[in-house]
Amino acid sequence: MARGGYRAGAGRPKGATKASKQEKAVERTLEAAPPESKRFKTALDFAMDVINRDDAPMDAKIRLAIAAMPFQHPKMEAAVAGKKEQKEEAAKAAAQGRFAPPAPPKLAVDNTR
Repeated sequence: MARGGYRAGAGRPKGATKASKQEKAVERTLEAAPPESKRFKTALDFAMDVINRDDAPMDAKIRLAIAAMPFQHPKMEAAVAGKKEQKEEAAKAAAQGRFAPPAPPKLAVDNTR
């Protein structure tokens, strides 16, 4: 059984470019689009524009508002500490009196001689 070598029709056709037909069609559409459609620099700008329109459907406004919210407002810090922090706080509260950790040793060194 033969392995490797030339196979008719295999590989990329000669003269083919990296861009696919769909990519080329999108580029042609963007070039032919009027300049006012290119005014949005980010997707967030577009979402805010749709949210503020009066003629946009309410369902679209709600979905875009939900999607844009993490970019508009930072998440609030957790009011309740996690399990690790709760355990550390409980350990510090319990380590008082007889169970408190001992003081570190005092170092008495005379380096003047």
